[in-house]
Amino acid sequence: MDFEELKFGIEPPSNSWGLIKEITLICENSGYDSLWIPDHLANFGIRRFDALEAWSLASALSVLTKKIRIGTGVSDTYRHHPAVLAQMAVTCDVVSNGRAFLGIGIGEAMNLVPYGINYDKAVGKTREAVTIIRKLLKEDDVTFEGKYYRLKNAFVQPKPLQENLPIYIAANSPKTLKMAGELGDGWIPASMTPREYKEKLKELRSIAKKAGRSKEEIEPGLFTYCVIERSYESALKLAKIPVKMYLLSRPRILEELGYDPPSYDFEATFKLTMNKENAKKLLEAAKQVPDEAVEKSPVIIGDPDTVIKKIEEFAKAGVKHFAMCFFVNPDRLRETCLYFADSVIRYFKG
Repeated sequence: MDFEELKFGIEPPSNSWGLIKEITLICENSGYDSLWIPDHLANFGIRRFDALEAWSLASALSVLTKKIRIGTGVSDTYRHHPAVLAQMAVTCDVVSNGRAFLGIGIGEAMNLVPYGINYDKAVGKTREAVTIIRKLLKEDDVTFEGKYYRLKNAFVQPKPLQENLPIYIAANSPKTLKMAGELGDGWIPASMTPREYKEKLKELRSIAKKAGRSKEEIEPGLFTYCVIERSYESALKLAKIPVKMYLLSRPRILEELGYDPPSYDFEATFKLTMNKENAKKLLEAAKQVPDEAVEKSPVIIGDPDTVIKKIEEFAKAGVKHFAMCFFVNPDRLRETCLYFADSVIRYFKG
């Protein structure tokens, strides 16, 4: 198998402009291929909940870079009308000289519930929004009569510099997977095991084929968390609390690993909202998650050799583009990004 064609992206931190800018320049200069900016109103955290607006960041960072592709990981379609989201993506594409991409998902409670933003009929609304965005990126006169959106003689100008500005769809569930297979240029699920990924990718390609599409039209990606250290033991030690908190926000993963979640109150898509009180409750609940669940989780944990082996397993399952999010304190993020590039990306790309 040719691993040299693998792509590696990074999700920058929801932190200060200075740190985001520094991580972006590290990404630009050390072999990463893409930057996946989290599109949040509130950050997932314990004490810090900073969240700068994603598309403003994307365009600003585009001015500072020349090579990496830049987009969101991922945007929902409730906080912005799809025409406005299309305009944001086009703006970034023009500013970046044709390096933008758009990641879209069905949303998370932390960005919606506290602000009174309605996200019922999530999949149906998102499907229509993706269809509208695609039309606006390509067509000069769009009239659309849908269940949730109506446009008449609408357009977005200028058009993207790219002939096809890629739309990546975050999809783990059957309904969102169908949307990705029928409408996406890329598939970017989160936190799957290699076995699950292989099965879902086969299903995705079957959906695409039924829709008259070829498998080459959809890039298989994976959003994955990672803790990399010089020894497996030190990586596991650092991973325990953040991974347990993450598993509580995705209770389906705990169930698939054979554990009963100690609580369903922190499910990210529909329930979890972030503030200091809820963060404290989440931290306390995380302590009830068994330690062995961390090692069994889809999070990539270990020394470079272990991380490389796990990435190879995912690559054999079909992943071609990894979007990495490093579970590490901000003061160690620079070192971690460089260490991953030097020990892992260099291994695959030479």
